[in-house]
Amino acid sequence: MPASGNEAGVARISIIESIKEDMLAFEKNFPLDSLQRTNFGQEPLITLLTCSDSRVPLYVFGETFNRIFSVENIGNQVKTSEGSILYGLLHLHTPFMLIVGHSDCGALKAAMSDYSGEPGAIARELDNVKKSLHEIQSSAYTLREEPSVKYTQLAELNVDMQVNYMLANTAVARLVEEGSLSIIGIILDLHNVYGQGYGKSYLINHNGVRNLQQLQQIKELKGLAARMQRLTAV
Repeated sequence: MPASGNEAGVARISIIESIKEDMLAFEKNFPLDSLQRTNFGQEPLITLLTCSDSRVPLYVFGETFNRIFSVENIGNQVKTSEGSILYGLLHLHTPFMLIVGHSDCGALKAAMSDYSGEPGAIARELDNVKKSLHEIQSSAYTLREEPSVKYTQLAELNVDMQVNYMLANTAVARLVEEGSLSIIGIILDLHNVYGQGYGKSYLINHNGVRNLQQLQQIKELKGLAARMQRLTAV
């Protein structure tokens, strides 16, 4: 039964109160010393491209303040936010880029359906997702029948496509070749599709390398060796 107007109003006031409390907490704990050390400038270590899904919080990857230059859009698409991403890589010079997809991605499902009735701005973003899926489906990959597994496989392959898009940029490719940039593809498993627990993250791609045995040989990834996992054979 829908909430009454009064109940909805009370709920909205409660949300505003929680926003105010969060603002006060940030002010109280503002990391001024950290910011002063950088002369109040930006010095992030990670350019993060992730799906804007509210179940994929930035703090999965630790402290965010002046550490993560975050870019979020539906379906974690390079083409949707390429300028912002390149700003992080070419102007802020982050040594790492993380491209993060997740299980049960609604953008992937929407892009595979009829979204012609969506507003133009949403449709244009879904067009980018659809193009990525089209490139994936033009290749020979075996997808499982079970929907949760199938869409997680597509999320993996979608991350792979975004890594490829980044490597197709000559300036970015040069940074990778020089060893000053690593592009890492990750899947956040919200639904225990991999069978190892809810909320676990898995490394699936490094600078275009997707084979698990090859990934395990990359020295800088040694600390993430136990988190290398794929559902999709490559």
